[in-house]
Order: sequence, then C-alpha cells, then structure tokens
Amino acid sequence: MATTSATSSTTTAAPAPNFVAALGAGSGMDVKALATSLVAAEKAPQQALLDKKIAGVKAEITGYGGMMFVMSELKKKVAALDDATDFAGLTVKNTQPTAFEMTTSASALPGQHDVSITQIARAQRSLTASGYADNNATVVSGTEFTLNLTVGSGSPVAITVPSNSTLEGVKDAINSANAGLSAQVVDSGVVGAANRYKIMVTGQPGATNAFTLTSSISGLGFDTNPATTLQKPTDAQLVVDGITYSRSSNTVTDIVPGLTLNLMGPTAGSASIQLTRDTSAMKTNLQDLITAFNDVNSFLKTATDPKSADPDFGKTLAGNTSVKNIYASLKQMLFGTASGTGNTHIRGLRDLGVKMQNDGTLTLDEKTFNTNSTAHYDEAATMLSGTTGLTNEFGVARKGVATDLTSWLTKTMSASGVMLQNSQSDEKKVAGYQTQLATLDTRMQALLDRYNKQFAAMEALVGKSKSMQTSLTSTFDGMMNAYKK
Repeated sequence: MATTSATSSTTTAAPAPNFVAALGAGSGMDVKALATSLVAAEKAPQQALLDKKIAGVKAEITGYGGMMFVMSELKKKVAALDDATDFAGLTVKNTQPTAFEMTTSASALPGQHDVSITQIARAQRSLTASGYADNNATVVSGTEFTLNLTVGSGSPVAITVPSNSTLEGVKDAINSANAGLSAQVVDSGVVGAANRYKIMVTGQPGATNAFTLTSSISGLGFDTNPATTLQKPTDAQLVVDGITYSRSSNTVTDIVPGLTLNLMGPTAGSASIQLTRDTSAMKTNLQDLITAFNDVNSFLKTATDPKSADPDFGKTLAGNTSVKNIYASLKQMLFGTASGTGNTHIRGLRDLGVKMQNDGTLTLDEKTFNTNSTAHYDEAATMLSGTTGLTNEFGVARKGVATDLTSWLTKTMSASGVMLQNSQSDEKKVAGYQTQLATLDTRMQALLDRYNKQFAAMEALVGKSKSMQTSLTSTFDGMMNAYKK
C-alpha cells in the first residue's frame, strides 16, 4: 500500500545586514533575534498540531496495511475449505497391490469392493519375417515404397517410406505417421547373423486394435502370417462385485465411481479393496483457518489498544469504528449457519468443534471434530462448500460457510472495500496537511520579513532620537559653560 511521507518544515531566515547596529546607532537590542523568536512562537503550536495530525493519519494507514495482510492470509486458508475437492480424501486398502493399483477422485465414496482380474489388456506385437545383418544397410535403393496399415475394421492407411531408407528410416517413418503404432529396431545379438536386425511393431491394447501391416515391395519381411505375430491383442477381463467387464485398456475408470483401477496382472482369486473416508485434510485446513483467524485477532488487539507499546502497529487503529465493524462481521460470518443446505447435524463450524475462547481466539475440539466429521462427512462438506448447482426452496444458491466467507473477504478487501477506501482517504488527508504546512511556512516567512522591516524602521527612528539627544546635550552643555563664565 502506498503511503505519503510528511516532513515538518521550519522557517529559517537568512540573517539580513543590521545596518543601524553597524553604524553604532540604534537601541542596541538584537531585533533580528526578536523577530525570529516572535515568528517561531506563533508558528510552533500550528506546526505541532499539523505534525500530530500527519503522524496520526500515517499511523492509521500503517494499521490498515497490516490488517489487509492478516486478512489476506485468512482468505487463503478459507479458500482451502470452500471447495470440497480441496479436502476430500479416502484411505485406500488393496489386498493384492501387485495385480492392480488404485487412485481416487473427489467423487469416490467409502465402501468395499471385490475385484478379480483374469486377463489384462495387451497390444499386438509383430516382428518382420526377415532381417538384415547390418543395421545401416539400405532397405530399398533409389525409390520410395509404401507400408499399408489396417487397424481393426478401420480404413487402410498408407505410410510412405523415403527412398534409400535404412531400417532406422523405416522405423522413423512408421512412428512419424502417428497411426497408433510404435516401431523399434531390435537386435538379436547374434554376431554375423544374416537377420540380426529386425523391426518390431506394437499396436494399441485391446482386441479391436489388431492390425495388419504389408509392404508394397517384397522381401522387407512384413507379413500377416500369424508366425510373425509375437503377441495377439486382447481385452482386459475382470469381475467387480460379481459383474464381469471387458475393457480394451488397463486403465479402468468407469466401473466404480471416482475410482481408477490400473491393471498390472491377474489376481490370485478375488482381491478386496476398502475405501474409508479420510478427514485429515479437512481437519488440517480447518486448523489452518483457526490459526489465521487468531493472527487477525492478535493483530487487532495490538492495533486497537491505545496503550500498546508495539513499535510497528501499536494503537495505529485505536478507536477506529470501521475496523471494529469489520471484526464483528468476521466473527458473525465464522459462526454463521449454512442455510438452505438441508443439513440436520452439521450446519456451522461450531458443529465441527470450532469454539471461541474468552480471549477471542478460536480453538478446535478434536473429539467433536473426529466424531461429527466421520459420522456426517457429507454434511460437513456441504456446510463448508455448499452444494454446487443446487438451490434452496427460495431459489437461492446453496452456499456454505466457507464460500460465503470467501465472498465477504474478497469484497471487504477490494478497491471498493472500506479498508482501502479509508486508507486512500487518509493519504489525501496527509497530502492536505502537508499543503497546510507549506502554506504555514510561506505565511511565517512573510511575517518574519514584515517584522524585520518594522524593526529596522524602529531602529532608524531610535537612532535619530539618540543623535538629537546628543546634539541637544552638547548645546545645553555649551550654554551652561558660557553662563558660568
């Protein structure tokens, strides 16, 4: 937040020549020092008042800056609870982890499932019927040729191989075609063998992804003969909760909602998986929110205490009504009720064990949290984040305590919010007070100049009076001396 610094100015007049004193005439009084003292006496209380106002307003700006910071930190922690996907979790147990792995999403539900895998999905793997002794030998000299690919019942795809290609060039042409195949040059390791180097082509998993690959020229070694097919394509076969499924991929996402099965091999009989609700993320995020609120509470105690000795924020917001109203609204939002959600057991943070202590800080009753969050997890999630896409009987969106609090914090700390508005108003006040200080300097300088002129004229008059007094004294002395004679 930008702040405007104010500097106090003091009128300092350059000493003007005291011509009367220089001539040895006048009253003998230091009239310049007198003029400066008179101006300083008139200026001091006005400048002190303006300096005090500037210091007070700048302190309030500092206080608003500190409050914006702690409120921003609170908003981050609230945001970790306003979307159920941020804290949803399940503890997953699998009795046969070598056969398949599992991952869960926010939509997964607690429960137990039985999984039996009899076959995983495999891809066709074919090897050229003939090979070459040298990996760098040219397959066909002087002309390009075509590989004809057909996958399942799809239309044929022509893959052009440039002229003078080696086995590596043929492999690159297959891979560059992006036709769903991957090719590699394999080495049998038999030194001197005429067919040491061949090309292996692998398709996509699933029975429907069987392919044929033939060449427009003979002798290359691509063949549809089953003898050249090292592995036939197959679908995954599995039974989940007594229902048989067939899938072309080993990544199965559409059987158990929110659960992804990554198949790696057959199971030994039936495997059991257990999904148990994990509330640890919700608890951690809720404790973070409590800590952030307590930081706000601690800051405001310091900033609003008129007797605080804190060098940074002490008494910077003392007596500030706007801040008191914001804090009162914050507490009301925290202990508000998630209306319209239809919840019976969990309607507010208090139902999850959030309590306010006598000193204004929050604490979490872990026993209450553990009991209620486990027994009524769905209601706890709804209380915090609302129900997406649903409205209550009045047509109002079913928002949660955290979603409402996020919206309120966003508005409160926005450019149109009371904190930034007041802070900007304070900066204008500082600028106004600084202008008044500059005006005071100008006015006091003019006053000093006037005093100096007036006192100079007075000195001149006093000088003339003294001269006349000396002359008259001399005349009278002469007359008296003549009379005596």
